[in-house]
Amino acid sequence: MIEDEHLFEKTNGLGYSSCKPMKHVPAFLLGCIFWSGCVTGNRIDSKPDDPEADKTSMKKDETIILLSGQGRTRLSMVILSNRFSSAGYQTLHFPYNQTFDSLDEISGQLIEFIRKKVKTSNYHLIGHSLGNVIIRNAFRRDYPDGLGKIVMLAPPNQPADLAKRFKKNLLYRWFTGDSGQKLSEEEFYRDLPVPTVPFGVIAGDKGQSLTFSEPNDGLVSVESTKLEGMKDWLLLDHGHTFIMNCKDTFEHCQRFIERASFKALETNERGKGEQVAQPR
Repeated sequence: MIEDEHLFEKTNGLGYSSCKPMKHVPAFLLGCIFWSGCVTGNRIDSKPDDPEADKTSMKKDETIILLSGQGRTRLSMVILSNRFSSAGYQTLHFPYNQTFDSLDEISGQLIEFIRKKVKTSNYHLIGHSLGNVIIRNAFRRDYPDGLGKIVMLAPPNQPADLAKRFKKNLLYRWFTGDSGQKLSEEEFYRDLPVPTVPFGVIAGDKGQSLTFSEPNDGLVSVESTKLEGMKDWLLLDHGHTFIMNCKDTFEHCQRFIERASFKALETNERGKGEQVAQPR
């Protein structure tokens, strides 16, 4: 038995999110989590999770496009989506099926989705886990005009150790498809494009030591989240599977979308905002 990263924590109006450790999860569940995360239905009927959200937020001419991780649905990103909606942004979730579609096909679908669905002048991308590989791979094509910034949550920006471990497993190969195999390939990552717009990375370090000997979030090592060219990088004390549900994750995402930095602004004696580093 091991300690895994999540204890369900009640969140107003949305059932449950998770930002605290949960004890006594069998080790074999790590593989199951890696394969599927949290496979749930696509219908979402929920209220904004934060009753303190500013009800008078001005509607922004900006869209946040959310890409969930491997085997996940829009339900996994609904808390983050509702927080951005409460802040005045338009939000969209890009659905994909890695079991039956290749990574290149999914990347093409993302481009078409943006062309058809985005109605604002500007849009930004926030990906979780595999969603970030899709975002990067889509740079082989031309993103529609208006792409602003990208925030990567727990991205496997280097070949994933767990993908290497499970790549020959028949169930893993079937469920994760072409995308899951590529996560283990050095050659694929050498050619994977780096975003040409400002992008920031948020990593988690609430991990486990069963399959990792270095800091990790349970599924991805901290070091493997880093990518040359990133505008900013931040480490939070969260696990991989639910990092997107935590309120501080949203706050840092919003900061980066607004000013390409995870650092907070503090008012100096002259009333001007200055960026200050965030404590761990």
